[in-house]
Order: sequence, then structure tokens, then C-alpha cells
Amino acid sequence: MTSEGTVRTALDSSGSRSRVLVIGASGFLGRAVVRALAEEGHEVRGLVRDTAKGERVREAGGIPFLGDILDPGSLRGAAKGCAAAIHLAAHPSRDEDGTRVRVEGTRSLIDVAHSEGLHRVLVGSGYWVYRGQSEWITEDSTVDPRGESRANYEAERAGLRANSSGDLEVLVLRPGMVYGDGSWFRSLALSIRAGEYSVVGDGTNRWSFVSLPDTASAFARVLTAGVGGEVYNVVDGTPAPLREFADFVAAQVGAPPPPSISPEAAAKEMDDVVAHHLAADRATSNQKLVRLGWRPRFSTYREGVPGVLKEIFPRGPGRGR
Repeated sequence: MTSEGTVRTALDSSGSRSRVLVIGASGFLGRAVVRALAEEGHEVRGLVRDTAKGERVREAGGIPFLGDILDPGSLRGAAKGCAAAIHLAAHPSRDEDGTRVRVEGTRSLIDVAHSEGLHRVLVGSGYWVYRGQSEWITEDSTVDPRGESRANYEAERAGLRANSSGDLEVLVLRPGMVYGDGSWFRSLALSIRAGEYSVVGDGTNRWSFVSLPDTASAFARVLTAGVGGEVYNVVDGTPAPLREFADFVAAQVGAPPPPSISPEAAAKEMDDVVAHHLAADRATSNQKLVRLGWRPRFSTYREGVPGVLKEIFPRGPGRGR
């Protein structure tokens, strides 16, 4: 049997080898991944740092375990008997640039994976590691990590260096702009409705989107069908210009189209790295992921965003929550 077949058998079988540990399980993406895995029949453990966050994991269908990715003892306890682990944790308040939790956390997880006999580790990253370009971005495109994306890229490298076929297989997922009721999208929607959002540049640069549940289902698919040592982009495959996207959201919430701000002014107002990322052109391909059998429920943001906006503004955009 091939090593890939061995891993699939371990992850698909009943008993201890169907257990998956999700680190960062109480977060925006983490809860969705817990839910997607639980719905597929996995026993999901969620590593959390306090009991209140544990309730979020339980509500998503997982079993909370108190611990910390930087505490090898608690991490080992949560990983015991698991077949795989997924690293989604990030704690900016504890670590300004994310290096400790993202990079040292990955190394800690790899050590525990070896000691506890895990077969597979997935490292969540992001498509902001890529350099902006006019051509379609694939997993082999040039990277240019800046700001917080440097920590993501270093975490990727720390994980992939440990990949070993037939022993511990490490895979990386790079989601694009994940929209849902939380994270950047909720802030953007509220800001547009309040008339406080500005499009950096002329807005012709393309962003690549993916809904939160589709992102979670991609993690579930890569967990069982992905190839060790590989990187997978997670996007819906229908990139769109930032101006088009911002105007669409504005129309949905009953606001005027947001104004533009020059990249130079944006760099002074927010941060030069943030301004760079917002203005970058990143039309990203999902074909490598699609070849695993994954298909997004929402093939474009126009299908998925209206439902999320109804969650954010249940009483209508004019009255908020």
C-alpha cells in the first residue's frame, strides 16, 4: 500500500485513527473547520486556552481540550491518540508579528506529532504570501511575504521541512479572502455601511475570495485526499476587482460606493505593508484543489456574500444588529 493510502486508511477508519486535533479551534476559521470535520464523521478535538472558548468548540461539534501550542505537555495530551492535527492558531496580542505562535508553534506541533505518532499535519497559511502579479497565481508562483504573512510563510517552511512520506506528512493550505460573519469581512461591511471605508488605488486589482464554509470543507478534503509535502490554494476560482467587490457590498447594505484613496495616502494612514496588500493584484487559481475533488458551494462572492450580510445585519443594513 502506498504511503498516501496508509494515511487515508488511518484517517478514514473508525476508532482512534479518526481523531483530529484542531489548534486555534475557537477562532473564526477554526470553528468552521471543526464543524466541517465533525460533519464528515471525524472525532474532533479543539485545543483552546480557556473554558469559555471551549464552549465554542463544543457548539461546533468538537471536544475542547485546554492547552497551548507553545506548551508541549498540554499539546501532547490533546494530540494523544489522534491521526492528524491542523494548525490555525494565531495570537497577535501575545506575539506582535505572530512568529512565536505561528512558527515556534509549528515546530512544537511537529515534535509532538512525531512523539505521538500522528500521520498528518496541516498548516493553515494565507495567499498574502504571494507577490502581486497580473498573471494567474498558482502554488508555484513567486512569493513575497510581508508583515504578518512572513510569519505564515515561515510556519509553512517549518512544517514542510518535516514532511516525510510514509512517516509524518505535512501539507499547507493558503486561503484567499475568506468571507463570513467575522474577521476582516465583518469589519469591512460595517465600515462601508458607516461611510468609513476607502478603496486603495483605482480598485482594478483583483482579490480572490472564498466563503468560510467552503474554506472549512477544503481543509477537510485536503486532510484525507491531499498529498504530503504539497501546498494548496483555497479560493473560489472567480477573482474580482476590488472596486467591483466594494461597490457590490455597498449596494447590498444600502450605502454609496466607497471613495478611493491613493496607495501613498493609504500607506501613511494605515501602514505601508497593509496598503501594499490591499492594492496587490492576486487572481488565484484553485485547480490543484479542484483536482482533489473539492468544489466550492459558492463559485463567486456574488452568490455567498448576500447571505453573510444578512447574518451581520439581521434587522436590515440600516439598523445594524
